[in-house]
Amino acid sequence: MNERERRPMILSVHQIGSPEFQRYAISDQSLRWYDGDGGWTEDQSRAALFAISNDACVEVQRLLLMNHVLLPLKRYRAPVYLDLYCEEDVPEIEIKRWLHRAAKLLINSPTHGNGPVSGSLGLTTIRWSELEEITEEGGV
Repeated sequence: MNERERRPMILSVHQIGSPEFQRYAISDQSLRWYDGDGGWTEDQSRAALFAISNDACVEVQRLLLMNHVLLPLKRYRAPVYLDLYCEEDVPEIEIKRWLHRAAKLLINSPTHGNGPVSGSLGLTTIRWSELEEITEEGGV
């Protein structure tokens, strides 16, 4: 079995800890936990913890990319729209902060793989820093 035919690495972000002190950890498909130093452990208590789920997701992308960085890259763009219904005028920075905390863009890798074909990796990113109000009438 060559490098491109082997089973893809499937990584997941798990919420652990209490609801008041949420933390996030990364596991692979064998429920080994990422230790933050490039290693994996079966002991969840030795897992690297992230205070923000987005930071854990960024680390997942970095780990997955390590095996694909030498492949050719093609970039695609698909807009994401936010229709905000609100009586008060909300500063854009507050909207961005809320979106950064609340919104998650997930790829169902365990069911559909890491990319559209064997050996490929599709990474998705929402750039909330590029959020801008548009004047289009009527929502979706």
